[in-house]
Parts: sequence; structure tokens; C-alpha cells
Amino acid sequence: MNVFKTALGLLCMLALQQLQAQEDLRSSDLEIQDSIAVTYKPFDFNLQVKNMHLWKGLRVTDAPMTAADINYTSKDGRFRAGLWGGAGVTGYYSEFDYYVSYSYNGFSIAVWDINNSSDFPDAKIFDYDRGSTSHFIDVTVGYQFQNVPLKLSWSTIVQGRDTYVNSSGELRNAFSNYVEASYKLIVKKDWSLSAYVGGAFSFQSESHFYGDNPNVTNLGLIYAKQVHVLKKFILPVSATAMWNPEQDYGAIQVAVTLF
Repeated sequence: MNVFKTALGLLCMLALQQLQAQEDLRSSDLEIQDSIAVTYKPFDFNLQVKNMHLWKGLRVTDAPMTAADINYTSKDGRFRAGLWGGAGVTGYYSEFDYYVSYSYNGFSIAVWDINNSSDFPDAKIFDYDRGSTSHFIDVTVGYQFQNVPLKLSWSTIVQGRDTYVNSSGELRNAFSNYVEASYKLIVKKDWSLSAYVGGAFSFQSESHFYGDNPNVTNLGLIYAKQVHVLKKFILPVSATAMWNPEQDYGAIQVAVTLF
């Protein structure tokens, strides 16, 4: 936990140093937002291409992949529900998720039913038994500060294949937790730079979904920019450099949102 405390302390110090220079930043998203008002569309479809897929410090797949998102958003923008799917070009990685989220006055809550069946070739789509399921349900609560570009979040896996064996030899839910602080360092007209640090632990056992020990599991930087193509199109592109002290590896993910 000493590494986690040190990293979190450094991030907080950096936030205080940058406060005066970043007073005009209000966005809670890690990607650059388009400021042009558009007509309300309740349903949308998005497609991303990535060189690999990172999630909360885990290298979900090292192969190039595509990610599709079909979603509904309420007119006030507070409620969203959707389906998210990912597939690797090698055919190994396959994921199909359901999610709902709600945000208001800086607070947010999101529930994701994550179904990564890559290591479960015989998994059934509606099997939620902890001993055989490919699903896990992740609940995240967060708060975006209004006067500082700092966001805090806490995620807990409440059901599914996040398990451990207790002293009686029984398979139980580990209820693994992941906490993260993210901070926007710089925001310009067409690019931004953010930093984040996250750690994981379980109150039930020493090991957890993200590793074998309570520790920092996700530390990195995100550079996002708008790439102009033929002076007619704008492609949001991001590069995430990530280090995981618990798993002892690092990686760079590049993501391009096609539409």
C-alpha cells in the first residue's frame, strides 16, 4: 500500500500546483468535447479501433481490436444505457457488455455487466453462476469536482467470476475494489493531457480481481487530440501510456474513434 499512498500523494500535490492555471476547465470526460450544439438524438452508434485494449490497468488483449457501442441517452444527458462489444483481429478476444449510467451535479453511478468470454469457450450468455460464468458486474460511483479538473471514482465487482476460496474450501465473491483519481493537466483547443492513478484491493482476501496484493494497479498519462482529415473530417485520437506496479508491466494503447 506504500506505493499506492505515494502515487496518490504526488497526484494531489500536482493538482494543487495546477489549480490556478486550470480554473477554466470543467469537463469530466478524458476526451476532448465538441462545443458545437447538435440536435438531440436519443440513439447513437460508435466505433473505435485500438492497437490493444486496456481496462483499469489490465491488458485485456494485446492484439488490435475493434469496439462498438450502441447506446441510448436521455434528452437531459443524465441517463445512458447501452451495449458495448469488443473483438480482437486474431479471433481470441471477444466481449459483449450491457451498461446503464446516471450523472447529476458532478456525481455519477454506472453499472456494467461485463462479459469477456475469451477464456470461456463454452460459456452461456445468461450463465451467472460464480463457478462457471464469464460475466462480472462492476458498479462505479464517481465525483467530478466543479472548480478543479479532478475526478474520483470507486468501483466494486458485486457479482460474477471475481472469486476466492475461503478457509472452508468454499468459492465466494471477493468483491474486489478499484479506486482511481484522474486529473486534467492541460486542455487546449484541439488536444489535452491527463494523468491518473488507480489502486485495487479486496476486503475479503489478500488477492483480488486485479492482482495478488493490495497495490497500485494503474498509473499513467492520456494524450487526446483531434486529427483533421482532408479538412472535412475530425477523428478523435488518444494515446494512453500505462504502468501497472502490481503486475509489473506497462503498455501504450492508441485508440481512434471513427464515428
